[in-house]
Amino acid sequence: MARYTAAYSSFVERLEEVELLRRFALEKEKQDPVNNGSEISALCRASVVLLSGHLEAYIKELGELAIDSLYEKSVPRKEICSRFFYHISKNYIDEIKDTSDPGAIGDKIFSFLANDIEFWSRDGSFPASVPAEMFNKGFSNPAFKQIKSYFNRFGYDTYQRDLASKLAANFQYTKNMIEHLVEIRNRIAHGDPSATKTPSEIKDMIRIVKNFCVETDGVFASWWKGMFCAIR
Repeated sequence: MARYTAAYSSFVERLEEVELLRRFALEKEKQDPVNNGSEISALCRASVVLLSGHLEAYIKELGELAIDSLYEKSVPRKEICSRFFYHISKNYIDEIKDTSDPGAIGDKIFSFLANDIEFWSRDGSFPASVPAEMFNKGFSNPAFKQIKSYFNRFGYDTYQRDLASKLAANFQYTKNMIEHLVEIRNRIAHGDPSATKTPSEIKDMIRIVKNFCVETDGVFASWWKGMFCAIR
């Protein structure tokens, strides 16, 4: 069995982009921190945005790996929680729920039956791959609370407890760093010129986020194997 999932290995490769920007910023800082201040800030701001984006992509890819394994390994649907099914067809279900006109409701139900009915059964395994893009819809903010909620879609309710057990005394600090990363990313996206970090702070953020992901990879993959099948 591999030590890490393919999703984590891809994440580590993409981190090189962030490290490259950080090193450029560090070189500028060593040369002339005052006159190069605007360039250093721009490079560090870009590092924050990329790091947050790669964290989001990792969580989605880990979920997609699990989703794909259900079909590829013919996992029986009877053990999969109802929440999982809801997120397969969330767009149709929410539209039906928010519609009051009987005719429109009927049309939406027919659309649901025509497109997703094959997934809705407790018998056997999925007859086709679950559309991961639809399942992932709504997850675009890798704050800790949102990541926890995303794993909850799979029925993984003990994620925080399992992660805290792995990280031990570092759990709260790591959780806070994930929240801080997303907060800074959001401030940058809204044009806040004061939202930046130093090359040294970026280095620390990379280290903490990487450790967060490797432990998340471990606890999720172990839980998924115990419930359904191996994904690493």
